[in-house]
Amino acid sequence: MFELALLALAPAAGGSLITYLTLTRKPAVNHTGLAVGQITIKRRSGRMAVRAGGAA
Repeated sequence: MFELALLALAPAAGGSLITYLTLTRKPAVNHTGLAVGQITIKRRSGRMAVRAGGAA
């Protein structure tokens, strides 16, 4: 009897799990909006020159 209940409930549980994982996944990054050779703002901000002595 347990096997019959398991056969009846397992597909529903598996389907709901697959649906949940599909709906909550992060969207893929298809287009960054940058032309060839451009540097992202996140990477560019770390390359700025910093004065060691500060403003005089």
